Amino acid sequence: KNGYFINGIMEETLINLQRIRDLRVVSRNSVEQFRSDTRPSTPMIAKKLGVNYIVEGSGQKYGNTIRLRIQLIEAETDRHLWAESYEQELKETRDIFSIQSQIARDIAAELKAIITPEENQLLADIPTTDITAYDLYQRGREEHFRYWNNNNLIEALGKAEDYYTQALKFDKEFALAYIGLARVYWNKHFNSEYFAENFLDSVLILTDIALTFDKKTDEGYILKGDYY
Repeated sequence: KNGYFINGIMEETLINLQRIRDLRVVSRNSVEQFRSDTRPSTPMIAKKLGVNYIVEGSGQKYGNTIRLRIQLIEAETDRHLWAESYEQELKETRDIFSIQSQIARDIAAELKAIITPEENQLLADIPTTDITAYDLYQRGREEHFRYWNNNNLIEALGKAEDYYTQALKFDKEFALAYIGLARVYWNKHFNSEYFAENFLDSVLILTDIALTFDKKTDEGYILKGDYY
């Protein structure tokens, strides 16, 4: 029931780690294939991904309280280097982003990675103050991943679009929701518009709107780069 929320926390933690230049972090798309009961050993996963460390996480949400367990594993030896439990009552979106940022900082500290002042500011950013908008965005994001991981499942893409649209009803300046809609449009129309003069214009328009509301939205610049 709350799987989308826990997955969202983990994904945002990965994104926060990716913002630290001293670290190289693979994407959720790359690691999703290993989330099964028959997954390879940790050293084999690390070899396939080309990484030195693995971060494992699990979590539960009870009402407005979230409990997370995070572990850092040395990939080659499968040795646990560090583990921490986090518990947070979620009264506002600030509480969600606070715990995500703290996990990233703690992992970086364990790996002795340097966090610059600019990166520290990015970790502290709050993309929306509306907790309902953020919840709807996370539901949309989870459906989007279901689309990507299930041979472009159109049903999931439609649900993702609905959730992103609903999120904007609660926060009209929520940049990430506009990015979500832009990616939906990309997935729906890339092939059909490839030779058109107005190739994916809606993607560019939605991305520009997102960057108008939040100039530090890295996903906006990535998508805009993909467009060009």
